[in-house]
Amino acid sequence: MNPDGASVPAGEGPGAPSGSHVGSSNSAAAQTRIVGQGVRVSATVTDDSADCVANSYGQIQDFFRATPCAALHRAHFDLRDQDGDAAVVAVSWVEMPDEASARALEQLLDTSGTGNVTELSRERGRYGTVRYTGDAYASRRDGAVVVNAQAEPVARGWSGPGLNTIAASAAH
Repeated sequence: MNPDGASVPAGEGPGAPSGSHVGSSNSAAAQTRIVGQGVRVSATVTDDSADCVANSYGQIQDFFRATPCAALHRAHFDLRDQDGDAAVVAVSWVEMPDEASARALEQLLDTSGTGNVTELSRERGRYGTVRYTGDAYASRRDGAVVVNAQAEPVARGWSGPGLNTIAASAAH
């Protein structure tokens, strides 16, 4: 992790396929929107993959076994508010082969208890033990791309902007 808030690639894997509509520009734009909420991003970690099965759990993983994704970009952002309190935001951008499969994925992701794309913070970084409750959750679909974002406070709490607002900004 870079303490200056710079992006640190997380994986050495094959990455997203050439011509993909998801990638580092998505996480850079999300970081800009999050900072616009008045918080400081203290670290960013990103990862590109085309293996949604290996990077998901629950019914979402079953969905990807039946309907493989075209590309996946994940990011997590470590945030600090004006009081130094910490929160973490996990965001995923999933490119599906077509809009119909993207709509089906979005519907399943938006259903509580169905699983998710594995939050990158669970695999890398200092907040691997944070469990996402779904209380601060947002998603959207843009054609064949589905975005979902979750935010959770860590350590002392969170006195900054509402985490629902931050999740919505990240998913925008």
